[in-house]
Amino acid sequence: MHSKTMWIGLDPGLRRTGLAESDAQGFMTFPVASLATADLARELSKRYGDGSGLHGVALGNPQRLDGGISQGAAARDAVAKVLAALWPTVTVHLVDERLTSKLAAQGAALLGRSKAVKKDKGQLDAASASLILENFLMQKR
Repeated sequence: MHSKTMWIGLDPGLRRTGLAESDAQGFMTFPVASLATADLARELSKRYGDGSGLHGVALGNPQRLDGGISQGAAARDAVAKVLAALWPTVTVHLVDERLTSKLAAQGAALLGRSKAVKKDKGQLDAASASLILENFLMQKR
């Protein structure tokens, strides 16, 4: 039996899905990659196998600021179906992701990385996934 080693966070999108990981204790989060949503099952399986080493998944739940359903809900639903088929025993937690992309972009600007992020939007997706995971882990404490 594998020991649980980390949480992962996902920022779902129709084309790309941001991926982040936690440390073993669930205190820190790290942006990892931006994966093609169409290849998500293959990529996650390659990285995490049967999912037995995961505590769970924090999946971004896109909503409008007024709490209504956003157009990103279709991507969330598609990713949730992939996760349920890939890892039926791994718990998936929906996490409010309002403003995470904006916060990630502001963080990049503070670090002087705005131009790099504009060229490679995947960096922004991974940073957003890290914020989603961080928010979830902070709520758990």
